[in-house]
Amino acid sequence: MDNRKIDRLVAVNKIINEIATRGRKFFYTKNKGTSYFYLAGDKRKRLWFWDKYAGKVNPYQVYDKCSEGGTLWALIKDFKEFILTGNHTNGNNGYGGLYCPHWGYPEEDMKAIRAVAKEVGFLKGEANG
Repeated sequence: MDNRKIDRLVAVNKIINEIATRGRKFFYTKNKGTSYFYLAGDKRKRLWFWDKYAGKVNPYQVYDKCSEGGTLWALIKDFKEFILTGNHTNGNNGYGGLYCPHWGYPEEDMKAIRAVAKEVGFLKGEANG
């Protein structure tokens, strides 16, 4: 995997960490820590997602054993596409991505999460932007 993809993987993990420290603490559990993307396999070229409960999850599947549910599974798929392509993919896999109004997080937390996502290049502007 080239350095730009690795940079995007690190960027996505920053967003996941921000999500895990706020609101309902999606992607986090006290006993297992925070979920994250990582590389493994032949020459560390295969992208995987580490789920806080399910363990190693294949983000290439239509739906795998992700413990986070449909909304966050769609976000994981958006993150995977961003890591691999560098394209702005928020909301591509449904549920509105980081602009989804159904997270149950306080608006100030969502603004902070979106600010990190913009800072690292995942979001490029306002909703639908």
